[in-house]
Amino acid sequence: MTDSPEDRFSTGADDAPEIRDVNLVDDEIDTRALLAIAEAAVDEAEATFTAAVGADPAVMKSPGDFATEADLSVERQLRTLLTRYTGMPVHGEEYGVVRPGEQVEINPNDEYADEFDGPQSKPPKGPSNPGLHELPETCWVVDPIDGTANYAVGNPFCCILVSLVHKGEAVVAVCEMPLLGRRITARKGHGLFVDGHPARQMPPSDPAITQIGFGSILSQRRGNLPVSYRQDMLNAIGRTYPRMRVSGSCGIDLAFTAAGVFGGTVTFSPNLWDNCAGILMIRENGGVVTDFAGNRWVPGVSGIVAGEPEVHANLIRHIQSVPIGTAARNAQDVKDRGGIR
Repeated sequence: MTDSPEDRFSTGADDAPEIRDVNLVDDEIDTRALLAIAEAAVDEAEATFTAAVGADPAVMKSPGDFATEADLSVERQLRTLLTRYTGMPVHGEEYGVVRPGEQVEINPNDEYADEFDGPQSKPPKGPSNPGLHELPETCWVVDPIDGTANYAVGNPFCCILVSLVHKGEAVVAVCEMPLLGRRITARKGHGLFVDGHPARQMPPSDPAITQIGFGSILSQRRGNLPVSYRQDMLNAIGRTYPRMRVSGSCGIDLAFTAAGVFGGTVTFSPNLWDNCAGILMIRENGGVVTDFAGNRWVPGVSGIVAGEPEVHANLIRHIQSVPIGTAARNAQDVKDRGGIR
């Protein structure tokens, strides 16, 4: 018996906050000024990012997952700047949620260490992955280097991701790709911009030319969805869209989809910092973003499908046609592996 999508993907969609009217958001916070602050912080952090390209792993977070010293330095720098300019807490991949005024040990040799920071010489405490309702009401979300494995070998497909979450949804987003010389930004209700210019409309589906970004095929750490299941999914999607691309960066996959470079993307990260910025970007340019069951994605769920509306519909159709596969005999096996909440 084949499981229904609802049986296979327990998304927790009931916990997803409603999408709020843009006028309410603009009345509550100044997204224009906050986007300018985010870009200014990224401008400063970019020098730290580019100076250490090719850095060796400094902290092993889990098997197959590591951070370089640059990951730690860029996050510390962004957190210091964003908190100083706005007084808002920051939720980063490497250090978790740090609120203004928290007393932590300071490393006097780290020029970016301050009362909001921790010591450079110690490994980070490790990220938490809170749900949207568990974050502070208004909170920066930072991935200092998305695509760290690329960054560590000089592959240019790596980026800085900064977004602002307000009452459970992203309202500001920046994806800076220093080694590609491209920046993509968005703020809720005001569209998508590429290098400061309004983005072109997402192109319609055309199997002859549409490129599809696809998450890690072999890595066991991206939500731990079975490898055979991801490979079967890749094969199914490739029947309609043979021009599949694996960039190694969730943030770039989502940003490229928003900007119309990719027609759509399938990613497997369950983490807010990987996905938050790109989700806003895609929606701001008329795209659709859901989990594998077609519901609103929420943190902790492995699996995002995004793209131009027709491409998204085709991707969902293919994904939902793929059996769980030999690596997991049923949905419970997948859940036991930690791949789906």
